[in-house]
Amino acid sequence: MRRFFFEPTDRNGDEVRLPETESRHISKSLRLHVGSQVHLFDGTGMRYLAEITNIGRQVIARILAADDDQQEEGASLHVGQALLKNAKMDFVVEKCTELGVATFTPFVSSRCQGKNDDEERGGKRQQRWQRIVESACKQCSRPRPMELKNATSLAGLCSSAGQEPHTLRLLFWEEEKETSLHDLPPFADYNQIHLLLGPEGGFSKEEVEFASRTGYQSISLGPRILRAETATVAAIAIVRYLVGDM
Repeated sequence: MRRFFFEPTDRNGDEVRLPETESRHISKSLRLHVGSQVHLFDGTGMRYLAEITNIGRQVIARILAADDDQQEEGASLHVGQALLKNAKMDFVVEKCTELGVATFTPFVSSRCQGKNDDEERGGKRQQRWQRIVESACKQCSRPRPMELKNATSLAGLCSSAGQEPHTLRLLFWEEEKETSLHDLPPFADYNQIHLLLGPEGGFSKEEVEFASRTGYQSISLGPRILRAETATVAAIAIVRYLVGDM
């Protein structure tokens, strides 16, 4: 069944007016008709079964049933990703959404090939990532979108890390030789898990030492040197499995 997002303010009782972009997709691309049933998300974790009642510039749908989706219970996963080149970063944003990451923070590190120039570009990169998140949510039936944070520095990201109890902070580094995920306590003991992933050139030793002083522990993903985007997907999937979400 097709899935679409709407703003909670566009709901009046059981009647929902879908945004123009979604309405255009419904009428022009998918050619759905009055009476078609769809799933609707409002970004709060609610999932709605609805029936289209009017096709126009703004499609109108009537809610038939509601479900408070609880599929993302358990430890929340927060990812800090060093900026990658455009297509690679788009891929990582998409896969983090599909894998249930709660928040995603891009940051600049010393070996980044991607640049933090989004302000100069009028926020176009952030807007593109937001569209990717929404599209991925529809594909994987995720009712609560991943939260995209503004790009920052590694120092800014590490300094913003709180000291909440039952929180695990991991930095994945290809030069770590002693500690792997197998060496950590049971992941079920944590409420929040923060992961730091590096750029194409990896983290410098100085950056790893800096992050360790703010509570991050460097971890190995094994003997193979993975591409940056592969390492991020692998790390999140493995952590999801260890938490018990997969």
